[in-house]
Amino acid sequence: MQKSWKRMLRFGMSGMFAIALLAGQTGLAAAQAVNTIHFTGYFDKQLRAQLAVTADSFPVVNVRLVKQDEPDTVYYDVGTSILISKDEVLTNYHVIQDYAELSDGDEGTLTVASPGHLDKPVKAKIVKTDPVADMALLKLDKEIDAQPVTFANAKDNQIVYTIGFPKNSAGELVLLDEDFPSTYNTIAKSRVFNSQDSDVPGKKGIGSIVKSVAQGNSGGPVLDQNNRVIGMMTFVYGGRTYYITSKTLQSFIKESESPGKKQVVVAGKVSS
Repeated sequence: MQKSWKRMLRFGMSGMFAIALLAGQTGLAAAQAVNTIHFTGYFDKQLRAQLAVTADSFPVVNVRLVKQDEPDTVYYDVGTSILISKDEVLTNYHVIQDYAELSDGDEGTLTVASPGHLDKPVKAKIVKTDPVADMALLKLDKEIDAQPVTFANAKDNQIVYTIGFPKNSAGELVLLDEDFPSTYNTIAKSRVFNSQDSDVPGKKGIGSIVKSVAQGNSGGPVLDQNNRVIGMMTFVYGGRTYYITSKTLQSFIKESESPGKKQVVVAGKVSS
C-alpha cells in the first residue's frame, strides 16, 4: 500500500513558534561532503569555508513515527543538535517530544547525522530531558567524525551566527530518510539583543537575538565569532529569537554526569 506522508515540525511552548527564514543571498561551500549550505547575507569565501567545516558539529536530528491507529501515515520531526562529545548531542525537547512520549503500540526511530555524512545516520537514545527548559541530551550508537563544541558566554550587541536545517530552496522541508537522502543547512548572521532576557513569562536562563531562524533550526547553535556556542535556539516570541544560554546548557550536561543523578538511557520512554 502506498504511504502518505505528513511532515510536521513542533516549535516549543504554546504560542511560540519558529517562522520561515526570509530571502537572502545563498551560496555553497565545498568543505562538506554535501554542498547544501545556504548563507543568508554576505559571507566572504574564507568565512564560508570555516563555517562549512563548523557545521558538521551540528547534526540533523530526525524523528520518524508511525502511529498504531494511522499505519499508512508517517510523521516526522526534524531539528538541529549540538555535538558535546563524539557520541552525545544536545537538542530541544520539543524536537524529540513525540518520540519520547510514544504511546503503546506506536513505533518510532530517532537518528542524527552530521551535514558531511547525511548518508550515514546514527541511531540515538534519550539520556535526559528537561521539558520546561526545552532541552534533551541524546546518546549516539556510534561516534560522529566532527569536533565537539566549546562554550562561551554571550555579550549584548555582539555579532553571532546561527546554524540549522530549514526548508530547501523549493520551499519544502527535506527530511533525512531513505526517500529524502539530503537536507539543507542554513547559516545566518545576527546580533545579540539581550544576553540575559527576562521578558518571557515562566522562562529562565534564556537570551535573545535579532530574529534569524527558520523551520528546522530548533536545537541549533548560536555561535560567537570564534565558533564557540553561546546558546541553543529554542523559540521565536515577540519578534525575537530566543536561545537557552550556554550556562544553562552546561548545567544540564553536568547534572546528567552527576553520580547522584544517574543517566537512564531509554529507547522511547523518558526517565529524567
